[in-house]
Amino acid sequence: MFIEYLESKISENSLEAENLEKNYRHDDAVFVKIKSNVYDVCKTVFGVFKKTKPQDDLYNEYINKLDEFEKIWSSSAENAKKFGDSKKIAAEEAKLFVLAEIKKKFIETRGE
Repeated sequence: MFIEYLESKISENSLEAENLEKNYRHDDAVFVKIKSNVYDVCKTVFGVFKKTKPQDDLYNEYINKLDEFEKIWSSSAENAKKFGDSKKIAAEEAKLFVLAEIKKKFIETRGE
């Protein structure tokens, strides 16, 4: 269920980005691609953890990895704010928004 959720989000975002590009909305398409990349990264990490981590450790290990992503992207957003980089701020906030959705879904499904 969790992996299917990630795959459906990747697919949805890919279609949305493609449609935005067709309508000459390149900036909007960039942010949708960023969101899609977050889903893809989280899917890849989950797949690796599922293959390499003991089942008993998978849940906590994956949550810890998502928390690590959150720290990195929050820090990047803070640095962007210091320098007034509005595009970087928006990109990092988009990543954090998607990450929160992913984490919520993972907790709901317990990674199943």
